[in-house]
Amino acid sequence: MKSQIVSQTKTSMLISGVVKITYDKKDDEAITKYALINLKNDLTNVLGEEAILATESKNSKIIVATIDTSLAKSQKNYELLREALNKKEQYIITVFEGQLQLIGNDRRGTIYAIYEFLSQIGVSPWHYWMDVPIKKQAELYLNEPFFLIDAPKVEMRGFFINDEWPAAGNWATKHFGHLMNEKGEKMNSFNHLYYEKLFDLLLRLKGNFIWPAMWDSAFYADDPENSKLAQKMGVIIGTSHHEPMGRNHQEWIRNHGQYGNGDWDYESNQEGLEKYFRQGIERSYQTEDIFTLGMRGNGDEAMGEGENISLLEQIINKQRKIISEVTGRSAKETPQIGALYKEVQDYYDKGMRVPDDVILLLCDDNWGNLRKLPSLENRDRKGGFGIYYHYDYVGGPRNSKWINVSQIQRTWEQMTLAYNYGVRKLWVVNVGDLKGQEYPLSYFMDLAWNPEQSLEEMEGYTKNWVEKQLGGNYINDASKLLAAYSKLNMTISPELLDKDTFSLEIDYEFERILANYRDLSNQAGQLFVLMPEEYRQVYEQLIYFPLVATGNLYEMYYAQAINWKSNDTKIVNQAADKVEWCFKRDAELTSHYHSLNNGKWEHMMSQTHIGYHDWQEPEYQIMPEIRRLKSEEYLSKEIDQSVVIEAADFNEKSQGEVVWTEIADLGKTFSAITPLPNNIIPSKQNFVCYDFETSSSGEFQVEVFLSPSLNWNNSGLIYGYQIDDGAEVEINFNGKYKGELGNWQADRIIRSLSVAKLEQGKHRLLFYAKSPDVILQKICASFWRNKRNLFGKKSF
Repeated sequence: MKSQIVSQTKTSMLISGVVKITYDKKDDEAITKYALINLKNDLTNVLGEEAILATESKNSKIIVATIDTSLAKSQKNYELLREALNKKEQYIITVFEGQLQLIGNDRRGTIYAIYEFLSQIGVSPWHYWMDVPIKKQAELYLNEPFFLIDAPKVEMRGFFINDEWPAAGNWATKHFGHLMNEKGEKMNSFNHLYYEKLFDLLLRLKGNFIWPAMWDSAFYADDPENSKLAQKMGVIIGTSHHEPMGRNHQEWIRNHGQYGNGDWDYESNQEGLEKYFRQGIERSYQTEDIFTLGMRGNGDEAMGEGENISLLEQIINKQRKIISEVTGRSAKETPQIGALYKEVQDYYDKGMRVPDDVILLLCDDNWGNLRKLPSLENRDRKGGFGIYYHYDYVGGPRNSKWINVSQIQRTWEQMTLAYNYGVRKLWVVNVGDLKGQEYPLSYFMDLAWNPEQSLEEMEGYTKNWVEKQLGGNYINDASKLLAAYSKLNMTISPELLDKDTFSLEIDYEFERILANYRDLSNQAGQLFVLMPEEYRQVYEQLIYFPLVATGNLYEMYYAQAINWKSNDTKIVNQAADKVEWCFKRDAELTSHYHSLNNGKWEHMMSQTHIGYHDWQEPEYQIMPEIRRLKSEEYLSKEIDQSVVIEAADFNEKSQGEVVWTEIADLGKTFSAITPLPNNIIPSKQNFVCYDFETSSSGEFQVEVFLSPSLNWNNSGLIYGYQIDDGAEVEINFNGKYKGELGNWQADRIIRSLSVAKLEQGKHRLLFYAKSPDVILQKICASFWRNKRNLFGKKSF
């Protein structure tokens, strides 16, 4: 833990009232126009008095300077400072002769000195992004003497805004989507107003590197001010692992027709792609930005079967030649990344190599488990090694985009392993929308600054970090809740939950896990009541919402499991009610989150997380399938060798994305039922069940009465049924007309016949459709063949 500058007792070094801050006007604009302004404003908020910026140091309480400026050189202790500062991005915070000195070895070192001081006096890096209140203190007593010197142990440290729609994308549109370009058109919402907020957070977290949002955005092309702002604020920009040569993928999607034949295929479109690559280098080679080399398939897919190791090496060699031609210097003088992501690592394992001066970016498996580390003989490569890590992911077995599913314990173990094996050039983590990842991202950035932290320091991190976000309120209870929900979500991510995740039979597994979440949710609610009002919003964002919202999912899926397991009518229907209630509550919890701070975070929790059928997210939330049972009074009985069942007299029906819905008065008798919505293809999972009893045995005729829907889909409409555990019967009742159309039109009904065998006793008929527009009016099961009757046999 760093030395703390704020004294718990009164000292001679007091900062209070109107504070004068002296700076050098020739210092870098990243300091004078951004970090220094934040120091002035944040210190004003802490003390309650306006801080003053000045370029002369008389009566100044705070000195801010980079070591090679005139102001730094004028300090009496300059030689000591100069001798001590010998690393990139290093800084010193010291109290010397009644003044606080914030001195950096370079521009980012000075920026980090400012933000370390602000953090220690109660200004969280998450003040904007998580609404953490600034701690008010009219008097700040500083330890004297005090000397803190620090520098990062990983050279480049940052994060990737990715998978940003619908949540962050719609949020950014609301707040920053009003900007217009010079043509009078609305700009992409990920513009310089958004990035000013994001870069500020990055630097306060002592990072220096960003992979910008790229799903529907082009960082360089959408807003030219984006790149300029990064340079001004001191942020290094890269393009993600599959976006080569400083080009964003959206640029290719929008403009590929301008480059050769428009194909993302180097063998067939070499000239077009090289033109595309060259323009990327020409645009930003005079910045600090890092260029990604190589190619993946179009849209972050694997390369095709015809593409191989030699082709990829050829592409990289040509890209480096372009870099050299554009910059007018050796390619090794321009920072570059070669990302071993997914199949590219397989190529590397089979012998593919990149030049020694290129940063070799290793990757995890998208779930926080490292796939490869440098061998002993390769650790001293000139370009060094990096890691691309994940807290957010789109892909199998399921997307993970909603809330945090990572434990800092795993991050500590894997990333210190990487550091100890020589991965010290670049650490970048995918944080998706950013919101919901505040806690693990803070840890990742702090660990990247100092990967040599001990196990004990990691174990104390959560409590120390929560203390800074919640102003020291209930930190033991709050940190335990934060750690507990992080552990449970890492055990099984919310998107992977369903009714079959845990066992109802073995060791009461589902009940035990649900009881744990209920207890945690109750604790979270109690702590919310106790939390001082000014800290409730940050508490809700950090702990209450993710814990209670996830706990609600466990309640919902447990109720669904009971709904399908039990045969007790009351229990089944109560469980169905609970599923519906939990599904609605999820929307209510999300809506409440979006209302925090007068709607500041609207859209940020809108990521779908209920209704997955495969790895990809559903377009909208889909309530889990449930069923409902009717009581014994709906048992249809045989009379005159026939059982007549009205469509709406079902004993059970499924509930889910498609539901059988009654249409009153439609048809020849009381009503009809049909699966809705009718723009989704139903299946056997969408059913109704009818209980009936027969006193006869033998062959019988099943006659299904349907409204006269025609084969508008050119293939016919299909219904199916299954009696007890018998074979499924599926019938296309209107696929081919054989003269029946006139009867259907005259009778306004289609009578569909099939034959089966039945024993005396109670039975259950499960009815379903495999096409929309199947409209059931009645089912008649007869042990004798009916003569044609316009209305069918009368219901009893």
